[in-house]
Amino acid sequence: MRPLTTLSVCVIQACLAMQAFIPRASADDVPNENKRLREQNLELRNKLDNALRRRDLIAALDHEMRSNTSFKRIHAAEALIAHGQAETVARFFASEIETTESPYRIGVWRVMARAAATEADRLRFVERIRQALLDLNGPDRLHAAESLAKLGKANPADRAAIAKWEATLDDTNAAFPRWLLLLGGSAETRATDEAHLAKLLESKDPIARLRTGFAIGSLTDPSAASLAQLRRQSQVEPADSPARAYLIAAVLLHTPKDSPAFAEVKKQLSAYLETGKPNEQLQAASVIGLRGTADDLPALSRLLNNPEADARIGGATGSLYLLR
Repeated sequence: MRPLTTLSVCVIQACLAMQAFIPRASADDVPNENKRLREQNLELRNKLDNALRRRDLIAALDHEMRSNTSFKRIHAAEALIAHGQAETVARFFASEIETTESPYRIGVWRVMARAAATEADRLRFVERIRQALLDLNGPDRLHAAESLAKLGKANPADRAAIAKWEATLDDTNAAFPRWLLLLGGSAETRATDEAHLAKLLESKDPIARLRTGFAIGSLTDPSAASLAQLRRQSQVEPADSPARAYLIAAVLLHTPKDSPAFAEVKKQLSAYLETGKPNEQLQAASVIGLRGTADDLPALSRLLNNPEADARIGGATGSLYLLR
């Protein structure tokens, strides 16, 4: 049995402390008091159970980070960071900072930027990624654009260089630079930049649509026009398209829970937990964790025994979101 984490110990101590201060009831109040005590004890047990489940899920993600390689390792590390384990991740990846493996090095620097303890450290790794983006002959420009956009670290000074580069790219590779242009633009350019990105939803290339859906799903406040375009495309996207799960996930992220459409969109995305490819299961599980309820825990838990690492990582991070 694994040792209890600080979180688990704190929950146990809180349970004991709360029980110590339960007032004694008079004889007339015994039935009501007993009911109240049962409810209170049930609540405390649930909190303890959740703390223990979180401990095990964190341990599972830690195992995935240490036992996998390349971007599966990156995915596990970013899930750990999202659930409060940045220090552990930073220590583990410290020995890989100087790796020259392409494009893995970009993922390492992205992880280190997310896990950084100070803003100065964060910016140091962001700058490494930025230099890879600006290297005209470099092998990692596209991965650098993706990582900077995911980090939300677009530099307005790079706008002209990115726009010149993006104009030479086909639809497959244009989404991440366009996303970066949107993030690095001004209030005056936002509508034009966002429309330029959303136009790729009409591309004949499914990878272009996949990447664009992911980008729009990640925006804090996409325009009504972009969301309408996203919803339309998700409804007509072929069932066997690699983009469909990502488009539906993006729609769910921006659909209010009290909307009549929410349940149907969630149902469509949940289907990928059972039948999707590993990358689709990772995306679906992460988003359902963010937007779902405790009723989704059984489906997410089943992914923990999946033979594919990305599916297991999705199941763990989605479950952790729901157990917060």
